[in-house]
Amino acid sequence: MTAQGDAIRRAVTRPVAAISLGWLVVISLACACAGWLSPHDPLAQDLSTTLSGPTSEYWLGTDDLGRDVLSRLLHGGSGLLVTALIPVGVSVLIGVPVGLLAGYLRGPVDTLANFAADVLFAMPGLVVVLAVAAVTDNNITLMAIVFGVLTSGVTYRVARNATAGARSMPYVDAALVSRLPRRRILARHILPNLAGPLTVQTFIQYSGTFLFLTSLSFLGLGFSPETPSWGQLTLTAAHNMYVNPWMMVPVGFALTSTVLALNLVGFAILRGLTGHRRPRSAPRPRKDRRAAHANADASPATRPLRLADGDIANQSALVIEDLQIAFGAADEALAVAGVSLAVRKGEAFGLVGESGSGKTTTALAVLGLVPPPGRVLAGQILLDGQDLLALGESGLREVRRHKIGLISQEPMVALDPCFTVGSQLRELLRLRRGLSRKAASRTARDLLREVGLRTPDVVATQYPHQLSGGIAQRVSIALALSGEPQILVADEPTTALDVTVQAEILDLLRRLQSERSMTLLLVSHDLGVVADLCDRVAVMADGRIVEEGTTEKVLTAPEHAYSRQLIQATPRLNDSNEITSLGRERKAT
Repeated sequence: MTAQGDAIRRAVTRPVAAISLGWLVVISLACACAGWLSPHDPLAQDLSTTLSGPTSEYWLGTDDLGRDVLSRLLHGGSGLLVTALIPVGVSVLIGVPVGLLAGYLRGPVDTLANFAADVLFAMPGLVVVLAVAAVTDNNITLMAIVFGVLTSGVTYRVARNATAGARSMPYVDAALVSRLPRRRILARHILPNLAGPLTVQTFIQYSGTFLFLTSLSFLGLGFSPETPSWGQLTLTAAHNMYVNPWMMVPVGFALTSTVLALNLVGFAILRGLTGHRRPRSAPRPRKDRRAAHANADASPATRPLRLADGDIANQSALVIEDLQIAFGAADEALAVAGVSLAVRKGEAFGLVGESGSGKTTTALAVLGLVPPPGRVLAGQILLDGQDLLALGESGLREVRRHKIGLISQEPMVALDPCFTVGSQLRELLRLRRGLSRKAASRTARDLLREVGLRTPDVVATQYPHQLSGGIAQRVSIALALSGEPQILVADEPTTALDVTVQAEILDLLRRLQSERSMTLLLVSHDLGVVADLCDRVAVMADGRIVEEGTTEKVLTAPEHAYSRQLIQATPRLNDSNEITSLGRERKAT
């Protein structure tokens, strides 16, 4: 199953989406089987029981002609549910192919397709459909097709934008270099990326189409008066609202709940694809759960830790035990496979490895920020004895607000381009420390000065795009310090900076850690940075920690072959200005 398919499957199994999907299945089956389920003929009139409420014979009452409301609801829904598929199908058949070609070919094709979509957006849909109804003698099929053409611009936009995004992906470039046929690239490499967005769009568009056709039926268009429909039932209920208000209850409930269910399923899938919910840990076996409860009952000081070095564990600010993270199915290869480590209070701990080793994913798991479709399958992350994986989203927000700060690899990620540096810092300080506006402004200037900015008042008035890389990184450090965290997670904090600024940022981190007695978790692929800043280091490869120890020991006498290869691959200049490796340089010293 693809990542998008897995995200959709998880989204529709959430309670709200599952209930909504269940309602859609029930109402669809009930309408499809209306001939067997209806207790009465939907057209049969009984003028002696007009506008009655629920009775033993008429469960949902009768309308103004004595016809059974339940039977008319069942028969009226089937026509709407089926007819609403026509505009959606037409929209997909037009919008997806055109969007694929426009997003992939670009240039004149893209320009022409965008112009056509703009024309469709500008056309008043209801007016056009009314004109078609007048010309075609109220032919609902032709009206539905025309409405599908008018709404195809929305589907086109979704398909075109998704295609344009996938078009710039490395795997598409690789397919182009391999000279694969264009048709094959579109079908096998780009079209699957449209599945998620188009699924969301289809549910939302079907909901809108269903409501639009109901409105036409309410106006007496599209469906003959002899054929029951929910729009006609709504019209009848509205006309007799003061005589028998009950009739609006079943009709309004059926219409509202169906439209709401369609939208809820669509938005649940959208949230699943865009990662609005934190990935949860997989259920633990019963035995593990009993052990976890036993550990939870113990105090932090006496809680048993299964790390090899018990002294380190008991002195640790952060403990990770047997952490397992996957981005695909549970039986696929793990991105993080059983990582266990302990970071002492007040120390600088380096997590080092090449790209793809799992070091950043491990660090993000500490903050509860593993990006979807990633999810924690097993393990514990203990901060002062508290298991962070057991916290909800609100609990994690409190941890990120007061206990853990993050410095990202790209400083601009932490900065909102719409606001000045000062306003962003003031907002965080008021939120995290509860300061007044005046106190927050003063503290913001102090923080900017603390991170080495000589003109904090000037920087506070600047927008992110006006900052250099080094200043932006210092500002992001100030943002991370605004909550006075116990632990500072630095994910490749110097990668995007030149050598001179790198040294300044490292000196700054060293000074801040010493002055604030913070614990620093440094994620880096650069052994030189780790050697300069960290007390201890863990080397990661293929999602596992292959070696851990003091920085000096790991760099001068590595035990694992991967550690030795990593050290040998790190170039340095020796005293003769000759390029050598970090390992050789350390042995020489």
